[in-house]
Amino acid sequence: MADTLDFAPKKLQIAAVDGLVLRGRVYEPEAARCTLLVLGGIGVPQRAFRHFGAWCAPRGVRVVTLDYRGMGESPRDAAALETATLTNWATLDAVGALRFVERTWPEQPPVLLGHSFGGQVLGFADDFRRLGAAVLVASQFGEAAHWDGFERLKISAYWNLILPGAAALFTKQVPGWTGIGESIPTGVAREWALWGRSRGWSLAHVPGVAERYAAFDRPLRAYAISDDKIAPPRAVSALLERFRATQPERIDITPAELGMSKLGHLGLFRPGAERIWQQLTDHAATQSLLPSVRNAG
Repeated sequence: MADTLDFAPKKLQIAAVDGLVLRGRVYEPEAARCTLLVLGGIGVPQRAFRHFGAWCAPRGVRVVTLDYRGMGESPRDAAALETATLTNWATLDAVGALRFVERTWPEQPPVLLGHSFGGQVLGFADDFRRLGAAVLVASQFGEAAHWDGFERLKISAYWNLILPGAAALFTKQVPGWTGIGESIPTGVAREWALWGRSRGWSLAHVPGVAERYAAFDRPLRAYAISDDKIAPPRAVSALLERFRATQPERIDITPAELGMSKLGHLGLFRPGAERIWQQLTDHAATQSLLPSVRNAG
């Protein structure tokens, strides 16, 4: 396989809804057949999608990535950290990125590629009903009931002890070595832990989320990964069950079918998963060309 990183992205400045300027990247093809807006999971910076984006662009798929406030290349100053919560990542940063893409490339509605929390954002704003479609990878509801055995004990300890304890100890940013990948703003960690301790995940705390999931009417495909300990298949199902106005297409993936020993939470974005990349981008391009009716009011 050729080195996908031979293709360099262009840097973007993307305004969040409240005006904070975030950092993004675009992997720009010579002629785009569709645009993918990639929103990452918690503690997953946009550089995690560099192989995928660099593979897509020479094949006619524009890929736009983003770092939420307080993460990656985006601002980590006092203003960014003080306003960083999961709700604001969804309603201010993700919505701002969607609007940026719509303004910059208005010829087609973008397709959301949401990884983990990046797929959960669909319930946080009616704006997402303007998408051409959505593809979710390892997106889930994270309450401990969706795990079994020792893994349930581990995730319960994380929500009830480790993450709240780290948020109390580190007042600005919780370091990545606590089990979250890259360091995240403390406000994000606090809200994340609260959702984890709650039946129904975000539904118990963010007004209107259940209704917006139920009203989302764009084509929806979701990938569940058999060895993903962060988004096990039952946790993926818990999210998909909330969609009532569309019929989610679920695709279950095992490492063996890709000739790999493991995939985990981020494996579908690493080299070796090109067969899924081809499937995913062909699907996105097809959905971008389909006529659609939007009732986002």
